[in-house]
Amino acid sequence: MHPGTPSMASHVLYDRRPSMQQRHTWQSSISSANESAQPYIGMDPHGRRAPALHMHPLFASTRLHSAPINYDVTYAPSPRTVLDRTTHSPVDAHTLSQPATDPPTPASSRILLRSDKFPWPVVVGACRNGRSPDITNLDLLHSLHETLLTRVTPQEWEALGNGSRAQRKVTQAYEQRCGMLGGWEGGVRRVDWLHGKTRLIGIEVEKHGPGAGSGKLVFGKA
Repeated sequence: MHPGTPSMASHVLYDRRPSMQQRHTWQSSISSANESAQPYIGMDPHGRRAPALHMHPLFASTRLHSAPINYDVTYAPSPRTVLDRTTHSPVDAHTLSQPATDPPTPASSRILLRSDKFPWPVVVGACRNGRSPDITNLDLLHSLHETLLTRVTPQEWEALGNGSRAQRKVTQAYEQRCGMLGGWEGGVRRVDWLHGKTRLIGIEVEKHGPGAGSGKLVFGKA
C-alpha cells in the first residue's frame, strides 16, 4: 500500500486467490422510464453474443435520464436498500422478481455489464436458489454487489501504480468506507474504485465503439 498512508499499512489485506412494498408507488416511476428502455448485449455461457435486448425500466437510463432505482452498491440488496429514487419507498418484491431484460434472459445464460470506473466485468447470472427460469432484477443487483465487494489482489492494487494518484484515491475511499461501516480487516475492495460514488444511477447502452450495444453501469454520489 502507499507508504504515506499508515492506516493502510496496518489494515489492508489482500485476497491471494484470483477473484472471479407498495406497488402503486413504484408504478409511477416505472412508467416514466418505459420510453428510455435500451437494448444491450447479453452473453451466453460460451461467450457468444446474444441478440439485442431491452433493460427492465428499473435500470434503463440514458445520458439525460436516470433510472428510477436508488441503490447503494455497498450494501446487499434488501427492502431497506433498494428504493424508488423519487418516493424513497422500497421497490416491491414483484418488481424485483421480474426478468431483468426483455425478452427475458434464461437462467442458463449470463448478462455481461461493464463500467469505466473499474476494470472488472460484472457477470450476471441467476441466484443458485432462485426459482425463476430467467435472470431477474434481484439477480442483477446481487451479482453487482458481490462483484464489487470482492477483495482486490496485490496484482490489481499494484496495477494502479505504486504511490500514484489512483492509489491515493482508492485508499481514501477505503478509509472512508471502513470509517463508516468498519471492516478494516477486510482490506481494499473493488467498490473502492468508485471513490465513494456508489449509488447505481442506471445502465446505459454503448452506442459507439467496440462495446456498442453492451450495458454500461453508471454510478453517482451516494
